[in-house]
Amino acid sequence: MTRRVLEYRPLIPSAVFDYLRDVFDSGCLAGTCGRFVKLFEDSLARFLGVRYVVACSSGTSALHTCLRSIGVSYRDVVLVPGFTFVATASSVLHAGAVPIFVDIDVENLDIDASDLEYMLKRLKDSSHVKAVTVVHIGGVPARLSEIMNICERYNVELVEDCAQALGAEYNGRKVGTFGKASAFSFYPTKTITTGEGGAVATSDENVHNIARMFINHGEDRRYHYVMLGYNYRMSEINAAIGLAQLERIESYIESRVVFAEKFIKEVSEVLGDLVRFQRPPPGSRPCWNLIEMILNLEKLRISRDRLVQELRGEGLKMISVAYPEPLNMSPLFQNIENLLPYEINIERDLLYRKLKNCTYVCSRVITLLVPPGLTEDDAYAAAEIFINVIRRFCSSL
Repeated sequence: MTRRVLEYRPLIPSAVFDYLRDVFDSGCLAGTCGRFVKLFEDSLARFLGVRYVVACSSGTSALHTCLRSIGVSYRDVVLVPGFTFVATASSVLHAGAVPIFVDIDVENLDIDASDLEYMLKRLKDSSHVKAVTVVHIGGVPARLSEIMNICERYNVELVEDCAQALGAEYNGRKVGTFGKASAFSFYPTKTITTGEGGAVATSDENVHNIARMFINHGEDRRYHYVMLGYNYRMSEINAAIGLAQLERIESYIESRVVFAEKFIKEVSEVLGDLVRFQRPPPGSRPCWNLIEMILNLEKLRISRDRLVQELRGEGLKMISVAYPEPLNMSPLFQNIENLLPYEINIERDLLYRKLKNCTYVCSRVITLLVPPGLTEDDAYAAAEIFINVIRRFCSSL
């Protein structure tokens, strides 16, 4: 019997080739041409329910653009979760500001509201906290109501890092519509892909105008520069690839939801408390870009990293670890005082604090990437591989 192999592959519809032929026939490939980029931006804005979308060259450039467009600059502080990809925090440094890390909720895996409030109280007299960046890990919405309440009380802006969450919903609204600005990624492992690419979404006209200039060398009209900007534009090629998938995005999301729900149900029924899954908040609809699982290592006779090797060896190639260490413990952020051209007047216990929940989760998390186009049968096959491997290393099963 042939062993089943499940690996991550983007789902590229045939319309992509028609759109790309159109781009190449036009002879205009750059984002300055504007045709497919404009179509992509307008379609994404309609899908999200926002007034404006600015297409960018990557999710990281979109985050940087978000922060600069809401006014984040030198000596500002931006609070970010410790359990996230590096760009959430490195974009703060690129904006000239200080990233300060907040612990996470072990159930939801995003910012813990009580720790966020604790940090804002500690920082309010000594630092200018400009924004909080919330991350919808794996396409599971964060507890936005609590976080938005806190941001409002402390008069700080909310930025949404929706890199993994295009199409997820919270209380009937798409994530990315709650903050003053939000960033999306179209890397190959995201809801849709443009190869490389990202976008800023906002309904604030001023934020949109600044973002539009910022990604285009600070230009407000041809060869007239009013601010320091970057070349963060998306090309026509990338936009054409993304547009063809955006036209089918509901099916991309639905297949992920079906797969995730079946996989979680099968694994939970057999393995019980050996594996705990990320818990979406009430009223939310995840898009399940990833399935994050927390292992009960006390009951397993195998390390997390060895388990990943075993699962991949049995054909579950979509397994990885995101993320193996709290972001603030990486050498980059342990050296933060030497990265900015000014003295940071923040207490060291806040600048270099240990995050208990992040440390716990990072030591136990295992991640299943969820590509589009999978079926219920794929979910059962993935669950069978996962369960059988776990059984080999747990005597109680």
